[in-house]
Amino acid sequence: MLDEVKSDDFCTSKNRPQENSPCPRGHLDDGKCGVAPSRKAAKSSSRLPTRQDFPHLYDAHWDTLEKTVNLLGEAAFAGFPNLPAEQKRAHVERFDKYESSLIAHVSAAAQEAVRAMMRAEAQASATGTASFAARLTTTKPVKMSVPTFDGTDSDTLVFWVREIEIVLSAGQIYDPRAQVAFALFKLGGRARAWAMARQSATPGYFTSWSFMEQELRSTFLLANVAYRHRSNFS
Repeated sequence: MLDEVKSDDFCTSKNRPQENSPCPRGHLDDGKCGVAPSRKAAKSSSRLPTRQDFPHLYDAHWDTLEKTVNLLGEAAFAGFPNLPAEQKRAHVERFDKYESSLIAHVSAAAQEAVRAMMRAEAQASATGTASFAARLTTTKPVKMSVPTFDGTDSDTLVFWVREIEIVLSAGQIYDPRAQVAFALFKLGGRARAWAMARQSATPGYFTSWSFMEQELRSTFLLANVAYRHRSNFS
């Protein structure tokens, strides 16, 4: 337990060989340390959100927040604890509404594809032709559209990444180079300029969609979150 810290865990000038000598426990060489190493390490470690951290959120909002963090990673949670309660609820409700509409859109497209296949199977059964039955083994990909990401809004990046993944799956785009090409085509503004600069400096820089997603998150998501927090206090 953090509260049960022994007195000899603290480093002071009394238990050093001489004044301003290096701390035997590896603390800063400032001649005095008043915090136990275990407590410092506990403060620096990151922690995923728990239900007790947000008692003001409804259960449905908490379920959405937990699902967002599990789905998109800790980067999607960056800066969320510092928002006012109303903004937290609005942020969660916006993601919940967006996900519901996206799932409904994909579900409708998938149902239409199933109905088309059932009609084709019925026609093949009626005609009894082997050639038509052979063509049924190939499932047509679902055509969907994705808006461009221009690199200005971190929330947009989170949603955009999710849309790209859904379209790659529904469109049956499995080749890594084809996935990267599709994602590059859906970039705009400074995000596209950034990606083209990477590709020009190192041809084939984005070897896969997963690597490209990590680069986008580290470049735009964290930078935009930091900028937003700085602007709140300026």
